[in-house]
Amino acid sequence: MSLRLFVIYCALIGGLCSYVGWAMGLSITAEGFLRAAFKGMFAGTLIGAGLSLLDSIWNGRSITFTFCHTLIAAIFAGMGGFLGGIIGEFLFSIHKSLIIAGWLFSGLLIGIAISTFEILISFSNSQAKSFAISKALKCMAGGAMGGLLGGGIFYSVLLLWVARFGPGIFWTPAAIGFSVLGICIGLFIGLAQVLIKEAWVRVENGRWQGKELILAKAVSVIGRKEGCEIALFGDRNLAPEHACIRKRENGFYLADLDSPDGTYLNKKRMKEETLLQSDDIIQAGATRLKFLEKTKSRN
Repeated sequence: MSLRLFVIYCALIGGLCSYVGWAMGLSITAEGFLRAAFKGMFAGTLIGAGLSLLDSIWNGRSITFTFCHTLIAAIFAGMGGFLGGIIGEFLFSIHKSLIIAGWLFSGLLIGIAISTFEILISFSNSQAKSFAISKALKCMAGGAMGGLLGGGIFYSVLLLWVARFGPGIFWTPAAIGFSVLGICIGLFIGLAQVLIKEAWVRVENGRWQGKELILAKAVSVIGRKEGCEIALFGDRNLAPEHACIRKRENGFYLADLDSPDGTYLNKKRMKEETLLQSDDIIQAGATRLKFLEKTKSRN
């Protein structure tokens, strides 16, 4: 999956999950705080579960990791949606435009919920902890921006739609607003992870052709072992931990990890750790990876 597709899927999943969550909230007959809270909870739970599931699949996580990641994200995002729904309804009772603040808060909490599991399991590893916190901050920023924009559109639709058409059943200002809100939260959470990237690799051949992975950690291991940052399952010529890309102050370096068949850089077998340049071709096993980096000056 390319980075562009990842962002598009984030937006689509966010919108769909939010709409379904809103529809589920219709089962709550009581008006006011309770209904708003449950609508927010249902939407938050589904958005958190959907986006964390996509994130785990995109990064090639194990089934156990994916299940735990999705479950924890769903629980915490549901709590965030519940609180956001209450806050939004309270502010809405003061002035309708203040509902935007409630959705901003919900988006913020949904964003951090997606990274909660990774934070919880990273305390014994300083590198993993730093990565998890960095990812959480990006997701929080993305969720908050999505909540702010989505809440603004929700409020605008609320004003225009009711004045012209009146309320409906499954296609009301709330339905449109929730859908747009989910799209915005998903979109900005995806963008927050993708746009701030420094470097990434793209698989050029084989089973995972077209897949792109961001090099966010200090060390990204290439291999077919579960837990590798660049996991390429199915390549029998690839060692469990074949090579790694190390992030340093002046760039990214490729190193072979004593693999039986060696690691090749631009068709030449590596003998020592080498500084990578954008568009370099890495071959590990039968898989070719293109290293890509944002243009920047180096010391």
